Amino acid sequence: MKYKFSTAHCPSFELALFDSLPKKPYCTDELGVTYIRQKKTAISKRYLQVNPPKMVNYLVFDIDREGGVLAWECADLPAPFWTSKNPVNAHAHIAYRLKVPVCTSNLAHLDPMRYLAAIQSAMVERLKADRCYAGLLTKNPLHEHWKNTVWTDHQYTLDELADYLDLRGHPKKGPEIYGLGRNCELFDNTRKWAYKAIREFWQPEYKANWNNAVYSHIEALNGQFITPLPVSEIKSISKSIANWTFKHFTPSKFRESQAKKGAKGGKAGSLEDKVKAGLIGGTASKGGGRPDKKALLPQVLEMKAKGCTNRNISEMLGISSGSVSNWLRSLKS
Repeated sequence: MKYKFSTAHCPSFELALFDSLPKKPYCTDELGVTYIRQKKTAISKRYLQVNPPKMVNYLVFDIDREGGVLAWECADLPAPFWTSKNPVNAHAHIAYRLKVPVCTSNLAHLDPMRYLAAIQSAMVERLKADRCYAGLLTKNPLHEHWKNTVWTDHQYTLDELADYLDLRGHPKKGPEIYGLGRNCELFDNTRKWAYKAIREFWQPEYKANWNNAVYSHIEALNGQFITPLPVSEIKSISKSIANWTFKHFTPSKFRESQAKKGAKGGKAGSLEDKVKAGLIGGTASKGGGRPDKKALLPQVLEMKAKGCTNRNISEMLGISSGSVSNWLRSLKS
């Protein structure tokens, strides 16, 4: 422990906190009514948002009992950056500063988020902290209403915090999941669903419909949590998954993948997948024969009804655009 004193006598603490705040933090003097203000105004409020959107700079824990300000010492955990104690009931917030902030809304950075979620979950258990604490607003350690104490200026790596903990069984699962575990749960569930679900949206200009479908899926899952994530978090997770799958799960890449599986003698998937991959009924069929009109015509008509051009249909089903035109023309004659 480097030092212990009131934040009111620590200019370096105030500067470090101010620099790390969001540009326009949420803030309030009374819980239940929240405002968005410039940093210079927000720091004058009792409650303050200290973590920027989509990032975790600070791990904050809510201890709803007397003596909460020293819960970290009783739990044999390292010294926090600061603590803020309610002078009326002695409840407290305990905050740890991370050396490297962790992103909570990017599909490409799931491993650090899972690691941090496990650490947070284990620390909540050790501290006997409030599992329903949303984490958006914190007792402002610069406000004179609270009894604020700086304990150390150390910035912790995830490995350093993990050394104090047993991470087995963390983060928790099920409807009572809390903290960053909710983000991980939504990412894991939705991305697995999205890899297959996106195939149903493959048609011209489908991005907007796909974005809406991903958001609706995540919103429904989020509603199952006892303490759901805020809408801003849902939008960020939804956007990340929708954009990633839109970029990496295209019809052409899907056909290539299925063709490689077929070439290795593996299963190419369902009949519908094989048709989409062009492995049967089209130019990519193993026999090299003519496309099977009887098998593919229902697919052609369905895609045409969705607004696909003949070229789109031919590319999706692996048949020539001439065949598509001839089949459609024959229906009119």
